[in-house]
Amino acid sequence: MKLRWIAIILLSFAFVFQANAQVTTSPKGKKVDARQKEQIQIDEQLASQAFRDHEYEKARDLYSDLYQKTNLIHYFQQYIECLIQLKDFDHAEKELKSFAKKNPIQAKTVADLVYVYTLQGKNDKAERYFNDILKELPDKAPVIRGLSNALQSRGLNNLAVTVLERGNKLLGGEENFYMDLAYLNQSMVNYQEAFRYYFLELKTHPGQYNNIRNRLQTLLFYDVNNSIADELRIALLQQTQEEPDNLEFAQLLVWFALQQEDYDIALAQSQSIDRRTHDQDAQINNLSGICLNNKQFDVAREGYSYIVEKGKSSPFYGQAITGVIKTDYQKLKANNSSDKKAYERLSKRIDEAYDEVSTNDLSKLMAIQADIMAYQLEEPEQAIKLLNDNLNSASSRQSQAELKLKLADIYLHVDEVWEATLLYSQVDKSLKEEPLGHEARFKNAQLRYFIGEYEWAESQLKVLKAATSKLIANDAMTLSLAIKDNLEADTTGVELNRLARADYRIYQQREDEAVVLLDEIITTGNNISKPHALFRKGEIEEKRKEFEAAEQLYLQIVEQYPDSYMADAALMHAALIEQSHLKNKELAKQHYEKLIDEYPTSIYTAQAKKNYRKL
Repeated sequence: MKLRWIAIILLSFAFVFQANAQVTTSPKGKKVDARQKEQIQIDEQLASQAFRDHEYEKARDLYSDLYQKTNLIHYFQQYIECLIQLKDFDHAEKELKSFAKKNPIQAKTVADLVYVYTLQGKNDKAERYFNDILKELPDKAPVIRGLSNALQSRGLNNLAVTVLERGNKLLGGEENFYMDLAYLNQSMVNYQEAFRYYFLELKTHPGQYNNIRNRLQTLLFYDVNNSIADELRIALLQQTQEEPDNLEFAQLLVWFALQQEDYDIALAQSQSIDRRTHDQDAQINNLSGICLNNKQFDVAREGYSYIVEKGKSSPFYGQAITGVIKTDYQKLKANNSSDKKAYERLSKRIDEAYDEVSTNDLSKLMAIQADIMAYQLEEPEQAIKLLNDNLNSASSRQSQAELKLKLADIYLHVDEVWEATLLYSQVDKSLKEEPLGHEARFKNAQLRYFIGEYEWAESQLKVLKAATSKLIANDAMTLSLAIKDNLEADTTGVELNRLARADYRIYQQREDEAVVLLDEIITTGNNISKPHALFRKGEIEEKRKEFEAAEQLYLQIVEQYPDSYMADAALMHAALIEQSHLKNKELAKQHYEKLIDEYPTSIYTAQAKKNYRKL
């Protein structure tokens, strides 16, 4: 079939091909009077309704008549669509050829003819026709992209890819279709090719970094079994090895490592970039903070230490010193260390660091120092004096609020309830709509719960359920339910009083006294208070590193009180114990599976899925 005339037209007209063209008037559009126009509108509505109702023969005749009257391409395309739906492929082929001879070629016409050949089983004919079009494709980006879009609209994605690849060669680097090809291959589940084109685009246009990262993030969001992440990891590692000096690829690997919680890789890559650019202190400091929040203590310490080694020339030197100390302290606490000497050494390091940090970091160090004095060295009076002496010298309202919160916590720890509630109220009032203000309000509500003022506590907790911090909102919801449900089950408040006293003892680190109260509830309590008591005792056993005993208490909640709102948290704790301490991966997986299947709306479900995939 001779298609030279197609090539001439394509080369002559640099018009934009539209994959889903709407109403378009051909150059030979016919004039119609008002009466005809009204009838056309009626017929168009009838044709559209017939098509929606799958009455394709009726729609075919109406669209054919409309096209004859108006020469509007939209009506012709709908007419062809009816023929295809009726499987009248021979007629559709004939009409498309006839239309092509009389009118300038549209991308949709080309795509439709290839599509009809394919539906007829005339694959050789479709291939010859397509190859002829491809050979004479003009070096016009809108034309190339339009033809590709039209082919995609017919599900001819492989041909659409071929058109774009041909376009890259024709344009010779003046313009490219890397992003189009990446997205198209992505939709075809051909991820390796998609990544290759994303990387080519990033190499050519570094300014596209954020756009490419966002596309990859969306892709990973729907990665149910982690298979896409595995392919992307391999592709990124290969790319950074091939082009170690390309900073965009290096930063993309850092971002990806963080998405996958591969914190050590993220830090190593950030340090590698910094050795070349000497400008990554902010990122390394921020990354170390993320690691610390996720209890990746060794990686966090390495990151902070890297900045400290640079000395005072780094603007993050003081923050890094504080970060190292904070990391060491949190690691000791996470391991439930009772090594008094270790805490004393850390306290001495804080004393030595005061002269090395800024005023803002000074407040943070004082808060850690007070924490060590009050809870680890059993010197709460000294902690209270330290904080009171330095409250007014805090560098900012935020720093002062942090010190006040710490001071209030210590007052509550030593039964100075009214001093504590006064400070919590001050922070709540001064930072009402900020996270620290929400934290202060929650702690004040918790204090009132400890001392039996349940109505006051409930009124504050109701407000906090809508807090922007998910952690505060969840804690507020849990405590509110504990108060409400226990009072409904026992209007005398006896059960809730025992639970509140036990919780207060736990807060004050008087675990032995708390266990006595919790055992009483477990033995004689009702179905509302027992799950709470079991959970609290499980946490105490965990802290004491009695992991098997703790897991049994958690599983007792799941088995005996599966409808309790403590059950999902108990199951998560049991899974983490098996995964991290008892090293039984199969049992951990079973716990995660149960949590995912039976508690799909739990706040722990997302983390359970993540942990399950890793196992």
